[in-house]
Amino acid sequence: MTIGDIYKEVLELFRDKFSNSYLEAILIISLGLGKSKEYILAHQEVELSEKEIAKIKGLVEKRLAGVPYAYLKKEKEFFGINFFIDEGVLIPRPETETIVEIVLEEGPFVNGLDLFCGSGIIGLTILCKEACQRFIGIDISSKSIEVATINAEKLGLLERVNFLKADIRSLALEEDFDLIVANPPYLPVSAWDSLPQEVRQEPKEALLGGDDGLIFYPEIAKIITKNLVKGGLFAVEIGKKEQVDRVKEIFLSYNIKDVRVKEDLSGLPRVIWGRK
Repeated sequence: MTIGDIYKEVLELFRDKFSNSYLEAILIISLGLGKSKEYILAHQEVELSEKEIAKIKGLVEKRLAGVPYAYLKKEKEFFGINFFIDEGVLIPRPETETIVEIVLEEGPFVNGLDLFCGSGIIGLTILCKEACQRFIGIDISSKSIEVATINAEKLGLLERVNFLKADIRSLALEEDFDLIVANPPYLPVSAWDSLPQEVRQEPKEALLGGDDGLIFYPEIAKIITKNLVKGGLFAVEIGKKEQVDRVKEIFLSYNIKDVRVKEDLSGLPRVIWGRK
């Protein structure tokens, strides 16, 4: 069997399953062979070993079962940086880059706090871009702390970041920060069953924010009130237009008056941010 033969076979299996089945097929074969997409397209006549064929077919089965490509590759690009990703952690989304954009525009900062840090992408990207000197990342998931630490080591940032396993609802930090960022779970519980199969492979606790999706915003507001220095910056991701006014109200109830909204590249309101 040649690369061209297996490409046709995978494409037929993917045709009605993915919106861009051609790219999906090339990516899976590329991953299975450890070759670039360009190589796959240019070497359709190359004969494959039984071991190579078996590896590709194993990846195809997992992809058809809804396993996200990022979990199969163990990698996801965010803000031009390749991060290690594993099952059990939230897969980075391009819209979250909006938080980093604000920080780069408003910085630099000295001491940052990343709430719901997940794989560490926000804080570590900001450190890589030299927009902050050091960061503390908080997450309730042991797996997230493990993956974030791997990413910090991979990027040579272990000396500038500290990841802590904790529930922000019982967080008691005595330290002050001039930057607080957060990408909390913000989907309502009722949305779970209607999510694409692929998204439902990701951890529920990283996606669902209570009955209305807003359960964590008062907790974030408390931390901003207590731990953000006067003049410090906060930037918090939200999920949809309907949440803008609700989150603004929550922040105002904690006397956080400078509340602005930044849209993502799709034109949707994505980040609530401001200065204390």
